[in-house]
Amino acid sequence: MEGIAQSSRGADADNKFVNQSLWDEDTYGRSPSVSDLRVGGLRRRVSSACCLNVFLLLALLIAIAVIMYFLISPISGRTRPPVKSVVSTFCGIVQGTESNGVVSFLGLPYALPPLGQYRFKRPVELTTTRLCAQAWATNNFSANTNSYNATVYKSSCLQLSPVTDKVIGNEDCLYLNVFVPAMALTSSKTELRPVIVVLNGLFFTYGGASGLPVSQGQQPQPRTVELVDAIHVTLNYRIGPLGFLMHPETKEANIGLYDQLAALRWVRNNIGAFGGDAARVTLFGYGSGATCALALAFSSLGQNLFDNLWISAPAVRKPHCSLQEAVENSRRLYSCEPGSTRPCSNGLLADPKDIVRLWNWARIESWMKDTLFSLPSFAQIQGGAEQDWVDRILIVDHEMIDPKRWYRPIYHLSTVLGQTAHETALFVSPITVPFWDESFYRRYLINTLTSGTKIGQDMIDQYLIVSNKTTYCSHPSSSNSFGFDVEARMTGLITDARCTCPLAETVQQLASSHGNFVYHYYLFGQHRRFDPYSFTSFVSLSFHGWDGMVYLRGYTTHPDYIQSMLDQNDHDHMEDLGRQSDLLNTVMHEFSRTGRILSWNPVEPGNAPVNLIENGAVCTPPKFVEERCRLWKLVTNGNPLDLAWRS
Repeated sequence: MEGIAQSSRGADADNKFVNQSLWDEDTYGRSPSVSDLRVGGLRRRVSSACCLNVFLLLALLIAIAVIMYFLISPISGRTRPPVKSVVSTFCGIVQGTESNGVVSFLGLPYALPPLGQYRFKRPVELTTTRLCAQAWATNNFSANTNSYNATVYKSSCLQLSPVTDKVIGNEDCLYLNVFVPAMALTSSKTELRPVIVVLNGLFFTYGGASGLPVSQGQQPQPRTVELVDAIHVTLNYRIGPLGFLMHPETKEANIGLYDQLAALRWVRNNIGAFGGDAARVTLFGYGSGATCALALAFSSLGQNLFDNLWISAPAVRKPHCSLQEAVENSRRLYSCEPGSTRPCSNGLLADPKDIVRLWNWARIESWMKDTLFSLPSFAQIQGGAEQDWVDRILIVDHEMIDPKRWYRPIYHLSTVLGQTAHETALFVSPITVPFWDESFYRRYLINTLTSGTKIGQDMIDQYLIVSNKTTYCSHPSSSNSFGFDVEARMTGLITDARCTCPLAETVQQLASSHGNFVYHYYLFGQHRRFDPYSFTSFVSLSFHGWDGMVYLRGYTTHPDYIQSMLDQNDHDHMEDLGRQSDLLNTVMHEFSRTGRILSWNPVEPGNAPVNLIENGAVCTPPKFVEERCRLWKLVTNGNPLDLAWRS
C-alpha cells in the first residue's frame, strides 16, 4: 500500500510539470512532446498497480474462504455425522450399502448351509470362529478387504413355485437381511434403535425374504424404516417338507422353527453392532410366520429371545400331531414306489427336489380351498374331518411344542394380535359365489348351518344384519361401503368362523396370563385388484397377509399392484393407503419401544375391545366381536376354537 501511495505522489508531480510545459499554440495545431511520452508511461505504471491490487484482493478472498471452510467443517460434521456402511460382527466385518436413508446388509449367514449331513437336522449356529469361517468361505468373503460383502440378497429356501410346481430356491438358504436407519450408524454415539424381526411365509410352503414372485412386497421399504425408526430384520428359514415334514429316520421335528430360533439368537448377539437394542426385540409375524411366532412365544426355547409380539391371523388351534403319528405319516410319504427311477436311500426319497414335490400345488390348492378358506362342514364343526398332513404341520415333541403350554406365554410378553376383515379372500368358496344374489346367499347359509345344528333361521337373519354393516370409524360413503357384494359377505362370514371368533378367544386367554398388555385389531380395507402371491388369484379385499404388506409398504414395489395402480391412475387411493401405512408404522414406533399403545384400548379379563382400523382411522365399536361371533358360539356349543385353523 505504501508503494501505491508513492506512485500516486509521483503522478501528481508529473501532472504539474506537464501543465507548465504546455505549448501556447492552439491545441489542434500542437505536436507531441517529450512530456506527453512521460505521461503515457506514468499511466501504464498506474494500470499495473491496479492489476496488482485486484490480484491481491482475490488472493485475500480465497484465503478467507479456505480458513472459513476448515473452521466450519468440524461443526458441520458434528451435526451431520458420516454414515457407516461397515459393521463388525462376531464373525467379522460386513460391508453393506446405503440408499434412501437406509443402510442394508443383505444375505448374512446365521447358520451353516443345511446340506448333506445337516439336512433334516437342526441348524448349526455360528458360535465359533471356525464355524464362522466355514459359513463365510463359500460366500461373499473378500480376502483383500477382510470383510463380507453384504450387498445382495441370497436365494430363498428350496420350494415349488405356486401353480406351476417349478422347483425354485436353494437348500443353501439360511441367511438374514438387516435394514438400519442411516442415523443409527454414525460415527457419534446415538440412541440404540428397537429391532423388528419379520417372520413371513405362506402356508408353511412358500415364501422367503426376497427374490421370488410369491414373496414380492415382503421387504420393509425406506419410509417404513424411517417412520418406525427401528432396525428391521427379515430372514429365510426352511419351509415345505424340508422344514416341516419330519424325516422318518432323523426324527427331528419342527426344523423350520429351530431355524427361526437360530436367527433370533443371532439378532440378540449381533444387533448391537448395527445400532440396535438387543433388549427391545419385537417379533412381527404374518402369514404362516404368525403361527410360527405364536409357537415360539408358547415354547420355553423361545424364552428371552424377543420382548414383544405382533402377529396377524395365526392358526390358533392347539397342535395335536404326536411324534409317532408324524413318523408314520412321513414314512408313507417318503417311501419310494417299487421300481422307481428316482434317487432313493433305504427305500426313502433322497433327492431334495423330489422331497419338496411331496407338497405340490394340487395338495396345497385343495387344502386352501376345501379347508382353510371354506365354510366348515358339519363334520368339522363336530371336531372331525381333517386331512392327513396339512392339518398336522407342527409336531408335539414336548420340547419345542407342548400343548399344555399353548395359550400360555412362558414370560411377560406385550402382544398385539390382529387380522384383516377378509382373510379368506384369496379363494372364494364355492366357486359359484360371484354369481349369487342376496336371497341365494341367505338360502345357502340356512341350508348349510341349520341342518343338524341348533341354529334357526332367525339366527341367520340376525347375523346377516350384523355383517351388512361395513363402516364403523368413517362416513358411510367411505370406500368400505360395498353395497351387496356377495364375495365380501361370503369371505367375511368364513373369516369370522375361521379367524375372528377363535382369535377373540385366544386374545382373552393371553390377557389373563402374566398380566400381559394385549391389543386386538381388525383391519378393514379395499384396494386395487391384484394377484399378491402369484396364485392366479386376484383380490381387492383385505386378504390374508395384507396388513403385513401395508405395514411394510410392500404394495409400493409389488409389480402386479404397481401395474394395477398405473391402469387405474388413482392417486387418491395411494394416498389413502399411505395413511394406513403411516398409522401402523406410528403405532409400531411406540409399541417396539414401550410395549404399549396408548391410543389403543387394551384387552382386559372380561373386557375385549377391538381396535378397528378403517381408512387410516381407529375406533372401538361396542360389542363388535360379540355380535359377529354369537352365531359361531351357538354352532360350536360355546367353543369357537373348534373352527380355528389348525397348526
